[in-house]
Amino acid sequence: MLHEVDFKNFLHSAGCSCVTDIWGVRHPVDGVDVILTRSMVKGLGWMEENHLSWNGYWERFTKYGHALYVTNAGKPKPERYTELNYQFLNTLSMTEEEFRPADLPLGWDYSPGIDARRWITKATEQRYYDLCASPAYRLSVFTEGNDVRAKVLWKNPLFINEPVFTDQLDSMAKHTLKQYALGRLLVEGDNRFLSGDLLDFLAFLIDHTEVFKSATSRQRTFYRAAMTTHFKSNSFYAPGAAYEAGDTCTLLRNPHIARNEEIRLEPYGRPENMRKYYLGHLTDLVMVDASMLTAERLGGADCDGDMVKTIAEPVLNRCVKRNYELGHIDNWDNLPLLFIPSEEPVIRDANDWHDRFVTVRDTFSSRVGQICNAAFSRSVIAYDENSAAEERERYRQEAETLSILVGLEIDAAKSGVRPDLDRYLNRKAVRKIWQRRTLTVTRKSDILYYKNKEVVTRVGSCGPQSSL
Repeated sequence: MLHEVDFKNFLHSAGCSCVTDIWGVRHPVDGVDVILTRSMVKGLGWMEENHLSWNGYWERFTKYGHALYVTNAGKPKPERYTELNYQFLNTLSMTEEEFRPADLPLGWDYSPGIDARRWITKATEQRYYDLCASPAYRLSVFTEGNDVRAKVLWKNPLFINEPVFTDQLDSMAKHTLKQYALGRLLVEGDNRFLSGDLLDFLAFLIDHTEVFKSATSRQRTFYRAAMTTHFKSNSFYAPGAAYEAGDTCTLLRNPHIARNEEIRLEPYGRPENMRKYYLGHLTDLVMVDASMLTAERLGGADCDGDMVKTIAEPVLNRCVKRNYELGHIDNWDNLPLLFIPSEEPVIRDANDWHDRFVTVRDTFSSRVGQICNAAFSRSVIAYDENSAAEERERYRQEAETLSILVGLEIDAAKSGVRPDLDRYLNRKAVRKIWQRRTLTVTRKSDILYYKNKEVVTRVGSCGPQSSL
């Protein structure tokens, strides 16, 4: 993932005219357009083993017609809501009232937003109501753009009742309804690329010797400010966030198996002027302090393109907080870190057709979904307050082990080392039957109604704890 930052202005302001690459070669700042970190050049180890220089790499790059691959594009504006799934809901310590109060109507003939209370399914029910019954929201779906349909509605809003518009609104409402039934709920927060402190990275590029030798007084002042502006500990920086953050937010990443794979951090607050000036436009990033081991806690994530969720919904953050004995935000009071070991890659013979086949097969064959299903069947019991203490402890350990195995299975595409899963994939743990409420719709009034069905789901101290 490439992020557009005016590093040339930053380096010149600090009195630095050159940057040094990993091979020790100096480059004029004005001649550099893209800066890649070591982790982004996947073939670097192979290049070093074969004594291949950067120029030699580019010669082959051109010879074989290779190209840089951009994994994703930035969003036009920050999101206010993100979508959770049943995996995260299952690890929460929540009550039935926090999920959905029992006194709420089974169908809405008014906007859920009128009720001042907060509950976990509220944003999803509000979205469905707006798509079906809110004239202002139905118009905003199209008028926020600048295409032909937006121009038509700006000229005459009554066209919103034409099939070209109503068909799309109906499709969006049905999708929201389906996601609700699957336990995929909208909550305040957003999805962003995980990153370390880019201001610290920019400062790392500065050639200190050059600054001390030839920088002006003004450049030295800028240099001192850059070197003494440190990231706030126990915090995250999400520029331009559209959601309203409370005292803490929760960061997590899919797949989410155990409680250990989430971390609570404080919003950064008012950023320093330098941070805001150079990084304030990066609305696709969430930056974290390396000392909090945030990436390591998020299922072995890294900072070169991994997407994470930032959860700002107060009810959910209150539920997450219950899992922490002291409630402090630091490494001492966090849940134990699940360390995913790195395996030495399997070396195969490129001239052996069978080895080539096995390499390609292992690259595209993944059992992550199977492992997640096995882990879910265990975490249902591990995080159920009604289960016996000994049983909960046993399945908690198995769920955490499976979380580590997921990381190893993901890494197997690169290392060729696949973990042994026979002990876990051939045995199920869940045997509980409960009732849930599933949504149905009467199109006459566009109101949500429910009916009961028997399904396998999580059981908590106050009844069903998620709608799956």
